[in-house]
Amino acid sequence: MTRKNSAAFTLIELLIVITIIAVLAGIALPAYNGVKERGDQTKDLSNAKQISLALRQFAIDNNGAYPSKMPAAGQDYSAAPATPLPATSNDAFWWLFPTYLQSEQIFAVNGSAYTPSNPDNKLDPTTAGTRTDTLKQGENSYSYVVGLTDTSNPTFPLIADGFATGTKYTTNKSAKGGVWSGKKAVVVLCDSSGQLMRVDPTSLQVQRTNSAGAKVDMFTGATDWFDATNNPVVNPQ
Repeated sequence: MTRKNSAAFTLIELLIVITIIAVLAGIALPAYNGVKERGDQTKDLSNAKQISLALRQFAIDNNGAYPSKMPAAGQDYSAAPATPLPATSNDAFWWLFPTYLQSEQIFAVNGSAYTPSNPDNKLDPTTAGTRTDTLKQGENSYSYVVGLTDTSNPTFPLIADGFATGTKYTTNKSAKGGVWSGKKAVVVLCDSSGQLMRVDPTSLQVQRTNSAGAKVDMFTGATDWFDATNNPVVNPQ
């Protein structure tokens, strides 16, 4: 009498297979997440550059000035009061619609707490004097440096990922200002060039080297940098 061989897995073999799969998944998942994050950062940088190009087009039509006024009736920048300065970057970017930009989508950054969902692309009428629908709260992830022009120092920062507080980021990825876990930040300069820059792990700020050779906050005014009073940094709403 012959005995049939069983093709079924034993419990030990099954546990070994499950363990191998878990190990492989543990290796693959961080690599996938890293690739996805780099892709999101590339898109973030591309979108910020598109916004900066729209700002340059705006400046061509407005004596070289980047938008630094609150929304005004009829979108007439020359007739708008010089003060107060924009309270948020949303207020400044409002001026770009619909002449220089038609879609709000490029203001959203994947994974940013500033833009938890996609913008609805609903815009204020061109006769509006206040910002209601255009870039309403939750539709913009970028901070903005007010009061610069297309002839400002080309190395001055103009646009950056939104900050957590002041000009600092946070390591909390789910909080505003923590989209890249306080490690990286997209920064676009006055000449529309931009890059993914390192965030200092101690200060949680993007730093530059000043005239004395010291590392200082890139967005803080100093004697050899822009005027922090006339060039404040405004965060997204």
